[in-house]
Amino acid sequence: MRLRSLAAALALLLAARTGHAEDLASKLASYESELHALGANLPQPNQMSTSTGQRRLVDAQVAYATGDYDTASLALFDLSAKSTGPDKDIATYYLAESLFAKGDRGLARTYYQALVQTGPSSRYYQQALQRIVEIASAENDPTGAEDALRMLDGTPRSQYIRGKHAFSQGKYDDAIALFASVPKGSDNELQALYYTATAQVAKQDFVKATDTYADLTTRTPKTNTDRRVVELSQLALGRIYYERDQASKSIDSYLLIDRKSDLFPTALYEVSWVYVKNKQYDKALVALELLGKLDPQSTNTPTVKILEGNLRVRKAQMLRQAEIAGAASTADTSSSPAVEYGKAETIFRETHDLYNPSYVAVAKMVDGSLNPASFIDQIAERNTRVFQESTPIPEAAAQWLREQPEVHRVVSVETDLGQIESNLDESQAIIERLEEVLRTGDRLTLYPTLSSRRMRIAAIQHALIKMRNDMAEQQIRGGASGGQATEARRALAAQYQTLGDPEAAYADRTNVARGEFDKIESSTREVQSGIMSTQAIAVSLRKYAIDVDLPADQKANMQKELDDASREARAIEDELADVRRELVLGKDLAGVGDTDLLAARDLRARLRAAQDAEQRAFGNKAPALGERAMRIASGLDGLDQAIERLVGQGIDEIKNILTEERKNLEEYKGLLAEYETDARTVGSEILAASFKDVKARFEDVIVRSDVGLVDVSWSEKEDSDDDYKRLNLARSRDLKQLKDEFRFVLDESTPVPGPRTAPEPAASPEGTSPDKGASPDQRVKPAGDQQTGNAQPTVKPDANKQAPKGGSK
Repeated sequence: MRLRSLAAALALLLAARTGHAEDLASKLASYESELHALGANLPQPNQMSTSTGQRRLVDAQVAYATGDYDTASLALFDLSAKSTGPDKDIATYYLAESLFAKGDRGLARTYYQALVQTGPSSRYYQQALQRIVEIASAENDPTGAEDALRMLDGTPRSQYIRGKHAFSQGKYDDAIALFASVPKGSDNELQALYYTATAQVAKQDFVKATDTYADLTTRTPKTNTDRRVVELSQLALGRIYYERDQASKSIDSYLLIDRKSDLFPTALYEVSWVYVKNKQYDKALVALELLGKLDPQSTNTPTVKILEGNLRVRKAQMLRQAEIAGAASTADTSSSPAVEYGKAETIFRETHDLYNPSYVAVAKMVDGSLNPASFIDQIAERNTRVFQESTPIPEAAAQWLREQPEVHRVVSVETDLGQIESNLDESQAIIERLEEVLRTGDRLTLYPTLSSRRMRIAAIQHALIKMRNDMAEQQIRGGASGGQATEARRALAAQYQTLGDPEAAYADRTNVARGEFDKIESSTREVQSGIMSTQAIAVSLRKYAIDVDLPADQKANMQKELDDASREARAIEDELADVRRELVLGKDLAGVGDTDLLAARDLRARLRAAQDAEQRAFGNKAPALGERAMRIASGLDGLDQAIERLVGQGIDEIKNILTEERKNLEEYKGLLAEYETDARTVGSEILAASFKDVKARFEDVIVRSDVGLVDVSWSEKEDSDDDYKRLNLARSRDLKQLKDEFRFVLDESTPVPGPRTAPEPAASPEGTSPDKGASPDQRVKPAGDQQTGNAQPTVKPDANKQAPKGGSK
């Protein structure tokens, strides 16, 4: 029985060992496959891989599609220079398109020409030629346009592009003929028709233009461009009908524009004037009210408000006339002359109060009490600081200034300079971050793609350490002996076991450190909020000092205190910026140069060497799986060292690049400072001249709103005067009617009655009232009946009263 039990136990043990061995073999096979995968196609440091380049290209295209042309052009500059094949064409085309959309036509033309030089094989060859013609037309460069047009001859779009060029040169007959030759059903058919109608308008041929625009409005759009052409045609048709005094057709054309279109506010504004011209004031008011809600920040807002106020006055006058005529509706109690006058007065007063601060600020600039240069950052939206040293001009004034053509150019230049400054600051921050990381001497966490492979190698080595320890102990229990190698291996294994998983512990430490940096960053946001609150108070105080006539000493003291507060706030802002840079750098360095991780890797390397020595000490008794695990560990170590060499080469290369970029950065900063100085000088002069025009516009708004208030008051006065006159007239009419009715009483010419011809009848005796009687059953005599004679009068006639004028009769 004992032999049978022992045999059964041995069988179970052998089966368990066999299963364990198969499991180890499967894991080792998986590690071998992963080792080959990790060693294949190692990415080269400082070089963009194909997949990375394609991903960045897609990101740049998305930025272009969403209108972020700055981000798109910045990414495409690098891609255009480093990409090859079709990706290079795509990057170059979208770079040129981004620059063209930003308004940088000169640089965009360079990249369009680069596409043209690749020949017709480029998928963007025709689009690039078309853009070159557009740029040449805009810059009045006939030579450049003709060269591109000759290259376009024979292409489907050649006639359309030639027609656009002729239109830009003012050759309207040639343009109409070229647009007529655009094939029917082509992509540019509707655009060609629109240009044809526009050329006909330029020739004052409104009849043909009306027919062409009317034809366009009946077309079914196939693309977004076609839909835009149809909407523009409806808008143009409404304007032509208005000029031709066809109000109903003009209104119908304007109202055909979709309410979701960005042209709808323009259509509302123009159709309101059509309603006014057609004396449909209620509909004009509805259109203006809707326009005010759709586009409250429009520069047409003051004109719209004043027009609405005038229409309210006109409506009040019409309602009053209807009341006088007796034709007023009694059902609508919400609309009356008083209500409409009140609304008009509110509109005029709000318009005055809204734009008067802007007028005052601009007037001070024109008078020379404020420096226009101090407002360039606000107008160009380049003010990156929270705390401002000067009172910002009202946004309405800034918006109107931006619409001035010369100021618009200043804003464009300042925007470009601001973008350059931002890019240089970002480049400097990146260089500083890289230099700080390189100073640590750490090569494990640099280059994320390579670092991730090294981390996976470390994870496999960690698993192999435990696997090899188990196999070694099993061999020793089976009779093998490693001698001193076993002792060394066990001592190192005991030390390594206390570390747990070094890579997991490293990740935990990194996350904790970054969490601490996040807490500090949260504190900086609170400080930033405090600075913003202080700025709001300071701006209010500066505005108060301007609006209120304070004594000179108080104003000087307030200005001095505000200037001191501005300097302190700017110093705090600078310190916050330094703190933020340190936070970013701290997050970058949170996982760099971790001494515990480096010590763990060193211990693991020594333990692996001890395991190799023990494996060799086993000699012929060493298992095949142990030999296999040792080879895998050796391969992993070799791959890790190869990656280490690549990282070293990359670091040497990046150091040279950073040195060169430092020099370029300083050179670019010097050029930027020169351009900034020139731009500020020219911009200040342009702003000073533009302030006068903007002041005149604000003054016109203020005057018209004040005139509106006067008009309301005057209209109400005229209504009161009219009411007074009508009441006097009604009083006179009533008096006349009364005199006519009682003329025989009031007229002095009425004859006096003659003497009586018969005596008067005798008076009835006193005391014959039915209530009087002497018998007991009769009623009680009233007390008043005791009087037997007439009472003496209490008021006597005036004996000295003069006779009336004219004598008595």
